[in-house]
Amino acid sequence: MATKKNPVKNAMRKKAPVRKNLAAAAKVVHSKPEREYAPLIDLGQFSEEELAELMVAAGDAPARKTYFDYSEEAPYTRSGQRIYLEVGRDSTMFDYRDENGTRVERTMVTVPPKLREQLQEITGEEQPIVTTSIIALASWACQELKKTKRRLVVTTATDDLDPVRKQVRKAIVAKSRKTR
Repeated sequence: MATKKNPVKNAMRKKAPVRKNLAAAAKVVHSKPEREYAPLIDLGQFSEEELAELMVAAGDAPARKTYFDYSEEAPYTRSGQRIYLEVGRDSTMFDYRDENGTRVERTMVTVPPKLREQLQEITGEEQPIVTTSIIALASWACQELKKTKRRLVVTTATDDLDPVRKQVRKAIVAKSRKTR
């Protein structure tokens, strides 16, 4: 015979689960992240000449002959293909801006002032056709590298002022955004 279970008289009833208020979580999830930026460099500490020098790339320094640093090495093979030109991942173009933060020296391709000077020098023209000149030289260089079996390694020109140049660009951009 089955025995009957007697309910315990002092047993506590189970409570229904309490619904949690998600308002606090929603504020965190849907709020914009608060970012702390490093303090910007004071542009007033530089003379006009110093600021002009810091607003161009290291490759545009007056004492330099070319914008990039180059070295010639023997070509190598990657995945069965001969490599004649190696452009390092850190070889980037400078973001030229004026004192108002507006981009300057811009075309569909950024042509640094040093390269403009070189094109003016080899073409003998004050305003050479820049894009055609670059493409013609690039085409010739490709053929020349293959013919001479050399590899050109391109790296960005660096100098001791690179960290300051970056800070100056950030300060100029921030200043121009505030005035907008």
